[in-house]
Amino acid sequence: MEKLIYVHVERLVDSLNRKKGMFSGCYDATNDWYVIKQRGEGRGDRVKMSRVFEDTGQLNHPDFALLDTDCVVIGSLLYVIGGCCFLCHSGNYNCKYLRSTEIRCLDTRNPEDRWRTCFTLPFKSCVDGSTVVDSQWLYLFPLEETWCYGFNIEDRKSTRKLPKPSNCTSPPSFSTSLSPGTLVAYKRGENTLYQLDCDNSAWTVYHKDFLPFSYEELGGSSFAVDDDGIVYIYLCSYIRLISFDIRNKKELHAVDLPRSFWFGLKDPVQLIVLSKNKFCLLWDRQGTNMNKCRIYYSRFSVSYDDLPDPTLDVEETRSFLVAGCGVLNVVTVDPPADVGSSRVDVSGGGEKPT
Repeated sequence: MEKLIYVHVERLVDSLNRKKGMFSGCYDATNDWYVIKQRGEGRGDRVKMSRVFEDTGQLNHPDFALLDTDCVVIGSLLYVIGGCCFLCHSGNYNCKYLRSTEIRCLDTRNPEDRWRTCFTLPFKSCVDGSTVVDSQWLYLFPLEETWCYGFNIEDRKSTRKLPKPSNCTSPPSFSTSLSPGTLVAYKRGENTLYQLDCDNSAWTVYHKDFLPFSYEELGGSSFAVDDDGIVYIYLCSYIRLISFDIRNKKELHAVDLPRSFWFGLKDPVQLIVLSKNKFCLLWDRQGTNMNKCRIYYSRFSVSYDDLPDPTLDVEETRSFLVAGCGVLNVVTVDPPADVGSSRVDVSGGGEKPT
């Protein structure tokens, strides 16, 4: 059984149609969560999307939706980090709510138990990247700061504050746990992988000239890392899936995707590793109605048995109409062992794209 895909959506709700002005719709803006579930294996699988909750207080934040959030998953636990309200996101710096310092947690096996605030961060900067190391340390990369921050999820007390690699002012394009006690972070502008020794809080250069592509060629691309430390990149400019072995510093294989996988450079695309050699591209597009967007789901598998020319099979394509104005986060969660006893509602349906 493949992973469940959780999609975090912002929604402006009723006041969008009642009020005018720049902030129309923000006073009852909410967060919403959807789950995409795939049944079985191979072509023709049933793919469904449904809302996780049936009310609007998705993150227990009164009156305002939380935008600019980041997410990580440990087992069945989904963590949502920080965020800001719609007014702050729109440039109203006089908003009294400012940015959230809370990290909220949801047990996806029992979503009706609701969100809970599990700890508080010592800063209010927007988080633009996060990685969990050894299922214990959560490392965050604030957007507007020149340091990264580590928080012990287990004891909720121990903290680490250390400079970002090369004292950079921008967060990495992606980061991942490479091995016990080690984190690697990729800076696209430098085309360099940096390694963090978590015990000593020291950065070193792990791999210079990591990718054979320019900064411009990587524009609009999406990164994903599997459990074996293989980096997969949907190279938007070339409509191609490429892969690299981080541990062995080795370029692996590339496979061209069909022209139907061209989504344009403006629409956000998320590459997801579902299982071994099986992937999904998820992207969204705003409709004419500000409060409706369409999420497109394309699942495909790659056979590397026919090297040097791996073959690709598009297994399923769907689109889902969502009551929201945009996607905030996409995360995957392993399904519960007994899928039949899961209390996650997956009764909703999807449409074939037109």
